[in-house]
Parts: sequence; C-alpha cells; structure tokens
Amino acid sequence: MSMILAEKYHSCGNDFLIIASSEIPEEQYSSLSQAICDRHLGVGADGCVFVRDLSPPQFHLRIFNQDGTEAGMSGNGFRCGCAFLHRHDRVDQPEVTLETGSGVKIYTLLEEEEGFWRYRSRMGAPSFDPAAIPFQAPSKLEQVQEYSLEIQGQTVSINALSVGNPQCVVFVEEFPEGVDFDRMGGGLECHPYFPERTNVSFVRVEDSHRLKIKIWERGVGPTHSSGTGSCGAAVAAIRAGRAQSPVQVHTQKGSQLVEWNPGEEIFLTGEVEFIGEMQFHGRQRA
Repeated sequence: MSMILAEKYHSCGNDFLIIASSEIPEEQYSSLSQAICDRHLGVGADGCVFVRDLSPPQFHLRIFNQDGTEAGMSGNGFRCGCAFLHRHDRVDQPEVTLETGSGVKIYTLLEEEEGFWRYRSRMGAPSFDPAAIPFQAPSKLEQVQEYSLEIQGQTVSINALSVGNPQCVVFVEEFPEGVDFDRMGGGLECHPYFPERTNVSFVRVEDSHRLKIKIWERGVGPTHSSGTGSCGAAVAAIRAGRAQSPVQVHTQKGSQLVEWNPGEEIFLTGEVEFIGEMQFHGRQRA
C-alpha cells in the first residue's frame, strides 16, 4: 500500500487531479486514475493528469479519463496542469511548453491571483479529415459535416472533427435533458462510426459571437465544461457560417474564449481554480 499526493483543480467545473509522475509507475496510471477519480470510492474528478519535468519550462503531461482510458489532449486538464506548475514555481516564466499525446501545446499565463490563474493556449490546427478524427463511415467522406447518424431510432445531424481528440458537434434549438441526454450523448460517444469513441457537444447558437454548449465527455459522461469541446463547438459553428471568431463559449459553470480562422490554429483562453491538496490511499485491489 502507498500514500499518493494529489492536488485538485477545476476549470469551469471540469475537475482534475494533478499528480507528479514520480509518485507512481506509468503502468499504474490507468488503474490509479479509475480508483482516484471515482466520485464515491476515491477523491472524485473527471480526469487525472500526470506531470513529468523535461527541461523547464518544458514538461510532459499525460491525461487519463475517469474510466482509466488515456486521452491525447484536454484543454482544461492541461491548463490545470500548468496551474500546478506555476503554483509550485516549477516554471518561472508565463509561457509553458507541454509535450502531450497530441503534440506540443503552449500555454501562456495571463493573470494570477491566490488560487486562480488565467491562460491563453495554442491548441494547434483542427483536422477535418475523417481518418484523423477517426470517423469510419461506410462510404468515403472528405469531411463530416451535417452527416446523418441514427441513434436508437432517431436521426441526428452531426459535425465531426479532431482538435487533438475526437469531437462530435450537434447543433440544437433546445438541449436534450434527462434520459434523452444520456441516450444521445452515450449513443454518439460509442457509435461504431467512431472507433475510438468521441466527445459530444450539443450546441445552441446565441449570436454570431456566443454559443452555449452541453457536454458529454468521452470516458466520463456528463461534465460541466470542456476546453477541447469548446474549441470543437466554436470551430464547427464558424465553418458552418453560424458564428464568427472570437467566440465566447458558455458551459454550465463558466465560459471560455475561442479564436480561430480557417487554415490557422486555435487559441483558447480560460481560467483555473485551485481546490485543495490531498493524500490518496492507493491500495491495489485484486
């Protein structure tokens, strides 16, 4: 048995546990994430971020979902990782370079108060290539835009893209609620056309610079916010002519600013709050 030190942060209610990678062997990342992220038997979080120093201000970050699966990218999770680094003075400049499963990402600190940080991050360029998402339809597609999928007898029009992880965007007039949200969110996440599953954002356009979204996160389910989900929603809305950059994306617990022009990379601005430090009893169960 062992005691594992973790810190908890959130970005608009999307909560993460940050652990120095020296605390645990890599082969235990998945099982620890499942245990520590459990809302009843663990500390509780949407995901777990493991931080390893390279040559500061360069760091290697890996993120695992609540269900123990690894994700290549998390806008909010890696922002929380940057707050951890700045809180502990492991980087002495505003700009932090992160090596991730989806390539190099750069986060720049804009504002800092006690227990609060705001960052602008370079998220890379989105990809609309079905193979990059990945999205595997029976017929060959150049892009997945207003594509009809059947979910338990209901036809849903989707837009799909990659922003370092797969995103499925559904434009709606009213958000699905209760069992309908579970059915549609879970059905889209696990649809066979998404072989690696997908994150799902239901998007309501408020005006040309403002969206509201409701999120079903891959490996988590309903969650309050998502950085990459906000990026995917804004990019899909801009491509469809429903919005113009910059776009303020409002989630259930806050908002983030997405800037994107076709052919360029995405910039995402959002905040982080520190929740607390804790020790987790990491006993391995058979």
